[in-house]
Amino acid sequence: MLRARGFTLVEMLVVVVIVGVMAAAVGLVASARDDHRAVRGEAERLAAVLQLLADEAVLDNREYGVRISRQAYEVRAYDNRKGRWHAQPGSTRRHLPDNLHLQLILEGAPLALPASMDEDSPPQIVLSSSAQGTPFSVRIADISRHDVVYRIDGDGLAEPEVQQVSMP
Repeated sequence: MLRARGFTLVEMLVVVVIVGVMAAAVGLVASARDDHRAVRGEAERLAAVLQLLADEAVLDNREYGVRISRQAYEVRAYDNRKGRWHAQPGSTRRHLPDNLHLQLILEGAPLALPASMDEDSPPQIVLSSSAQGTPFSVRIADISRHDVVYRIDGDGLAEPEVQQVSMP
């Protein structure tokens, strides 16, 4: 009696299930990387803005600053004639996606950030024309994924550094 060679239906189903599980795992890893990439991109963008403002402050002999709320930040400039801070002309407020939140730490203590920007409020981070700035630490966290947090650290003199950290 000849026996037919090949795979049974059960064997084929087992292989399909294994391939499906592996494909789902790859998809989850890829989406986690995309989440990290979005948060890191926002952190690097803010660090670049801060470094650019530090350079501009020295070159323009002018004081600049950054005002931060929970989900946005804005560049401010000091008007010597009027003696007050105002939004920098030509600069737009940067709103973060809904799942990203900012936290500002000055002198080792977290600041209570407002939910929205007040037009007349001074910046929390100041970058002066003397090449010095406010030492700070800004955290950008993805509130939908608690393990995705990046921190931007600035000592007021050197370029801000971006690094991934875990939630405290």
